[in-house]
Amino acid sequence: MLKPADLLIVGAGAKATAIATKVHAVNRLGLGPISLKIVEGVEPAASWLGRNGMTSGEEPLAVTPIKDVGFPYQSFREFGEAGEALDQAAMSFSWQQYMIGRRAYARWIDAGSPSVRHRDYGEYLTWVLSRATEGVELVHGRVTEVSLDEQRRWQVEVAAPEGPAQHLGGALVLTGPGIHRSFPHEPSVAEWVFHCDSKREEFARLPENRVCDVAVVGGGESALSCVMFLRGLRPRARFTIYTPLLPLSRGESFLENRVFSNPDEVEWSSLDRTTRSDFVKHSDRGVFDPPSLGAIAYDERCDFVTGRVTDVGSDGGGGVRLEYESPAGGGGGAEHEYVVNCTGFDLLAQLRELFPAALREEIESLVGALWERPRGVEVPIGRHLELAGMEPRLQIPGLAGLSQGPGFANLGALGLLANRVLAPLLPASLSDSLAENLSKANDSSLLFD
Repeated sequence: MLKPADLLIVGAGAKATAIATKVHAVNRLGLGPISLKIVEGVEPAASWLGRNGMTSGEEPLAVTPIKDVGFPYQSFREFGEAGEALDQAAMSFSWQQYMIGRRAYARWIDAGSPSVRHRDYGEYLTWVLSRATEGVELVHGRVTEVSLDEQRRWQVEVAAPEGPAQHLGGALVLTGPGIHRSFPHEPSVAEWVFHCDSKREEFARLPENRVCDVAVVGGGESALSCVMFLRGLRPRARFTIYTPLLPLSRGESFLENRVFSNPDEVEWSSLDRTTRSDFVKHSDRGVFDPPSLGAIAYDERCDFVTGRVTDVGSDGGGGVRLEYESPAGGGGGAEHEYVVNCTGFDLLAQLRELFPAALREEIESLVGALWERPRGVEVPIGRHLELAGMEPRLQIPGLAGLSQGPGFANLGALGLLANRVLAPLLPASLSDSLAENLSKANDSSLLFD
């Protein structure tokens, strides 16, 4: 008989790693037990290591790695005195500890704490998951379907190397970016259209020994990663980047950064939707990190066009023609050989594929329209990053940026994200439970091997 985990997570990326860190700490402090099962179809940190999808792993991380799996280390806000002990335990999984273990910390500091590559960050996450093991199980296999069993527990069907398997959980966390957003193009030009989740080997179709003309549609980090990757893969290619917003460099102030680390301080959930939406757009869309923007700003192979692509059709000669709308309301068109859809990812589209129709109908009967919701209607996400109204809990941090705070949809506050997800599994009297174990919490040798 299958034993359900307290928490099931689909995907072993940064968010799952942060949650695993806190579960490990909770169990070692004697505040559990909490059982966590993470199901990963490729490998831990697959999106960061550069061996899967389009990214090469060489792109610079858009945030400082000091914002690691425990950041912002303010768990006292959620758990009181017990939160301080949890943060102390989580420090053993910090970026600093990782670099010290590699004997590279002083060198990194002396160099001015430079940006690190996606690959470096992926290796850090892999290191954390290899150590955060108390009550944590990593399952290798691809999730093919998600449903509810007769006892209303989450059940995931997994295509594992050793054969099909089922896993149960009391609550479910869905992570990862989802699948690429739908892109308006005629079926006849599909062979000239790539997407932000296309595999690296697919781009080998781009001509290598001559100049080729590539349009990149999108203004976020996936568009930047695409350009940086393709500039190296095809040095003779020319790129035109179509972005609905002006290309901005990332340079948040202290006031902006604290919204990520402590959205309660600005009463984020009480702000009107327009204010929250504008902040998220500034932080996550059309924003490039300065070194990467500088690398392409003076590259004569790269041009920017401010406009929103509305259609992609055939140019009549073995290429594509893009139609776009400019911010002023006018229109335009241009011809290219290839186009890459980097307009972003759609997590709800991925859920549509994983959830059978009956489950989708039940979810929408409890929380309202999701997959066919009217434009501008906010997805109802609660404080614990759950779909509000859905039982058992279905937690989707990637959709929580607008409703709960901008750091939950990215790497801005992984430690806070883990606290929010785990809070329903911990007793309200957590600090009282800690009292008899406090001496152990102050002795790191008892916490970690």
